[in-house]
Amino acid sequence: MADYDVIVIGGGPAGYAAALAAAANGATVALVEPERLGGACVNHSCIPTNTFTNALATHIDARELDVHGVIEAGERFHWARAVARKDVLVRLLAEGIGTALRQRKVRHLPGRASFRDPATIDIRGADGPSSLSAEAFVIATGARWEPPMIPGMAPEQVLTADSVLALPAAPSPALVLGGGPAETAFALEYAALLAGAGAAVTLAVPSERLVPALDAEIAQAAATFLSDLGVQVCCGWTPVRGDGVSVTLTNGEAEIEARAGAVVAVDARRPHVAGLNLVAAGVTAADRIAVGPDCRTNVPHIFAAGDVTGGAMLSGAAAHMGEVAGVNAAGGMAHTQLRTLPHLLHTVPELAWVGQSEAVARATGVQVRVGQADLSFNPRAVALGSRQGLVKVVADAGLGELLGVQVAGPGAGEIIAVAAALMQAEVTVDDLAAMVAWHPSMTEGLIEAARRSLG
Repeated sequence: MADYDVIVIGGGPAGYAAALAAAANGATVALVEPERLGGACVNHSCIPTNTFTNALATHIDARELDVHGVIEAGERFHWARAVARKDVLVRLLAEGIGTALRQRKVRHLPGRASFRDPATIDIRGADGPSSLSAEAFVIATGARWEPPMIPGMAPEQVLTADSVLALPAAPSPALVLGGGPAETAFALEYAALLAGAGAAVTLAVPSERLVPALDAEIAQAAATFLSDLGVQVCCGWTPVRGDGVSVTLTNGEAEIEARAGAVVAVDARRPHVAGLNLVAAGVTAADRIAVGPDCRTNVPHIFAAGDVTGGAMLSGAAAHMGEVAGVNAAGGMAHTQLRTLPHLLHTVPELAWVGQSEAVARATGVQVRVGQADLSFNPRAVALGSRQGLVKVVADAGLGELLGVQVAGPGAGEIIAVAAALMQAEVTVDDLAAMVAWHPSMTEGLIEAARRSLG
């Protein structure tokens, strides 16, 4: 008889979501995680970044109000204090995950797991080695940063997300590198964050467009936001070498110099499969673990979820996949629904998108309707002190199906959440145009864009 019905390997969004879902479906569950619960999202990337960008946005708003004499605000952004606040909030969230697991009677086992055979794992923990068996497994080991090697730059000068937000001060001058296998564009967040904190920042991305997933006008709006913060944006450039104080960038034809005492590479992530001994389990994996819509690997009782499977490599997707994997590992039947997965960058202001861009939709041969709304005329945006922003709606010209929405401006997260829900519910652009939103609200910009698409 197996020790557990389900053993989850990894304690990030995919892992703890899988453990909670399996336990909720009646399974006995153990979760193996060598570090603090929450994974990279809680401890090193999403949550820490959000605490910083929220503090920065508040700082910028305060300076705006200071100009108008509403409040008195200082000019300085206190990076070290933001680090201390971040550490407190991260610890609270990690503790909350532990509490949720205990409430569902999920046993947390500190240690590193590797497969001995398809039914057994070995655990190397502080209390010594041990082994456990299970009827089913969920692999949720996430991704690891693999910062690029830049000749002439010392390894400690090339920073990843976990190291940047642990520094006592913002690194300056800094070169932030975009690109990466997930094309998540989190580099934009860090460029905005560092510049807003007073650092001299250059952002270099390998593509000709700042964010390849976005249409030109939205990407240009994002570039304008960054430029307003003082970021020097370089599209189509990649690093070739450095000398400790600067980095040479090339576009294949020419070279330019960017001042850089530090290089920040937050999008350089790879699925983490090292040390799992997947061969012993019979799981086929190359640079990632391939799964179907049910999150099942090629071994029927072994599932995988989250960043370790590649794909979007986003925490929202990971948690959704983890829940599906947990349900199925406990004997249920569930499938992933990632067609309307929203993307949100916490730049200042925000940048968000869901579904297809106009360019992608047209490339598939679909006849589309497109509508745009200028957020600089949105009453809620004006009340927030914003002077720029754009909402774009892409819809099927014949069926009226919402194909995609892109937003650059304040409240992008609010707008894209509404758009994703409407797309999931298969609401048409005609239905969206007929909606009545709360006034004033940012969502009015989404409705206005839909109406414009109908002419």
